[in-house]
Amino acid sequence: MSLLIFNYIAAVFFFVYSYYLDSYTDRGSNSNNSTNMAVILAVGVLLTGLSVHFCYFDNLRLAAMLFRFSLICFSYMSLLLVKEAFSAPYYEKNKVLSFFGYLLMIAAFFAAFMSVLSIDLVETVREGGGSNYAVKVISREIVSGVTFFMVFAGFYFVFLPVLSVLVMLSRGFSMRSRIYRQRLIFMALILLAGFAFSAALAFLSLRYAWAFSFIPFGLAFVLIAFNRVREITTIVDRSVFLAGMINFICIWLLFSVVAAFGICISYKVLPPGVLTFIIFTGIFVVLVFLKEIVSAFFSRLFRVGTDYESDLEREIDSIEFSGSPEDILKKLESILEKYIDCTTFDVLMTDEKNRLKTIYSNHGKDVVFDFEDNKAMRFLISQNESVVLKTQAVSKHLFADVKAEMLSVFDLTGSDALLLLREGPRIVGMLMFGPKRRAADYSDYDYSSFTRLYSHFFLIMYYLKNIANESIVLTVDREIEFSGQVISGIQENVDHISHPKVDCNFVTKSARKLGGDFIDFIKLGSEKYLFVMGDVSGKGLTSSMSMVIMKSVLRTFLKETTDFKDLVVKMNSFVRDNLPKGTFFAGVFGIFDFKANTFFYINCGIPVMFLYTAAYNNAIEVQGEGHVLGFVRNIAPYLRVKKISLNPEDIILVATDGLIDSLSLRGERYGKTRLQKSLLDNRSYTSDRVVKFICDDAVDFVSSEMEDDVTVFVFKYLAGQEQ
Repeated sequence: MSLLIFNYIAAVFFFVYSYYLDSYTDRGSNSNNSTNMAVILAVGVLLTGLSVHFCYFDNLRLAAMLFRFSLICFSYMSLLLVKEAFSAPYYEKNKVLSFFGYLLMIAAFFAAFMSVLSIDLVETVREGGGSNYAVKVISREIVSGVTFFMVFAGFYFVFLPVLSVLVMLSRGFSMRSRIYRQRLIFMALILLAGFAFSAALAFLSLRYAWAFSFIPFGLAFVLIAFNRVREITTIVDRSVFLAGMINFICIWLLFSVVAAFGICISYKVLPPGVLTFIIFTGIFVVLVFLKEIVSAFFSRLFRVGTDYESDLEREIDSIEFSGSPEDILKKLESILEKYIDCTTFDVLMTDEKNRLKTIYSNHGKDVVFDFEDNKAMRFLISQNESVVLKTQAVSKHLFADVKAEMLSVFDLTGSDALLLLREGPRIVGMLMFGPKRRAADYSDYDYSSFTRLYSHFFLIMYYLKNIANESIVLTVDREIEFSGQVISGIQENVDHISHPKVDCNFVTKSARKLGGDFIDFIKLGSEKYLFVMGDVSGKGLTSSMSMVIMKSVLRTFLKETTDFKDLVVKMNSFVRDNLPKGTFFAGVFGIFDFKANTFFYINCGIPVMFLYTAAYNNAIEVQGEGHVLGFVRNIAPYLRVKKISLNPEDIILVATDGLIDSLSLRGERYGKTRLQKSLLDNRSYTSDRVVKFICDDAVDFVSSEMEDDVTVFVFKYLAGQEQ
């Protein structure tokens, strides 16, 4: 009897779950049908538990009445499942189906009252001695051995579920849409498993009363699993699905077995509630701890030969950019064919008229696409979506309003997946992947891999877009010239600080024109500017592209957050998860507030930052300790927002490690002391001259070309009050 507590807990859970489905799920995914199922299931589970409860107290008349109403609830749920089988995945209204549903519901109401005379607890004898109690449904016989209740239950709880399974399977296998085919087949298998579970419990209830109250829990599994399947908008990777199923079964089977064993012991050792609580709590803690280990084990076990992301990343990184654009794309095509197994591959790039135009197609497709007025493309930009699978365009509620336009984009090249490459709101190009060979489908694993490798594809596209310029193609060293243009473009496309209180300037010099030093200013208002400066790890083209990507992402994140620290936390996550492995950013983020005469900053590993104050006639280091971005998953605990009150004639000097670590011919380091002295010697000059004198001094000290990128920023505050 103590197990009836699970019925009451389940009833409360499904009442709450129905509210969740009604309030928070997408209206396009048949939320009304799901909500109705949840409410009906909650009532049915509650009534089943109460009917057994009253049997124990010998109130058989009330028990029978509650049981009849529970049967009506479960009959209604069977009819809702039939409706689901015929209407999913489009959920169009069917008047004929609704009419027969009403008739069968009325019939179920009368059948429940006519077929059940009473229910009772009867004692059954166990083999080897002893006895059990079982719940017995008393009903009139139609013929010998066949009762009205058996016919009623056979129709509503056997025939209708089997019909639903068959309809789902037949409709699923005939579906042209792979995602809908997957959805219906999954739902059929779930329904089959759920009713098989309930049938097994019904069979056990003939001998054990405790099993009777758990019969509806098969429907609970069906409801929750159905809603999970509706949320899947990509083709599920078979190996991931298999690993997840085995993982789930192993963990919860272990939990169930040990819990059941503990409950049995508790009746003989301690009061049931005490030991049961201890056992359940202990098992839960252990299983939560082991869950990740078990999941990782099964993921490795069943992903042999299918886990291509790391290999794909390594081979894309190995592409040489010294060849022609066609050679680069042929190499990329061969890599994609090897790991992704796509039949076609198209590369579209924006032209001078701001249209997407085919620059490479392995199946001879030539496309010119004016995307500016395309509803789907505008939607992808506004939602910051870069990777889209055709199955998502068909079934994901996010794309419901642009479904037709999205599918027309895929139809341009007959593709099943696309990767939109953007620099902020500006589209750079688009990669389109055709159907896979051997009738395979793009899965959630492909989607996550494309998403994580986005920066690698962006690097290739950005490079191709710039070397397509004739003036660069004719250059002897394309890579050097290209990177030089990238750096120049970055310097020009900033909101230079322009304010009567301020005199500031900066210089960025890249060693051999290839570099990852990064400086940016973003105007937040008439009196506020965001300032970012630092060094992206690596050299050459890769670091230059990482710098370009960071610049774009920074502006995107600014639209999403107004919290200064949170902005830096998001940038850390992006560097760690999206830029090539091993990339880090050592720099500083700052906000100049000229109205409040204040400079807020977060040091993220900038090697040197001096503050000169006229009051002390000295320059002191103010950067303190900082943590570079890209190493720690959660950097928030290590970030500190610091504040400097700005006074007239204050000077802030920031430099990257390329300056202070530069070596003379004798092997001496330029160092912070020389930089401090240079600032003090030239503090009376304008900011542009201070920057120039510092750089000239460093070049004279080195007596050769700089070996690393150098960025120097000088900020002179002219007034500390409103003028």
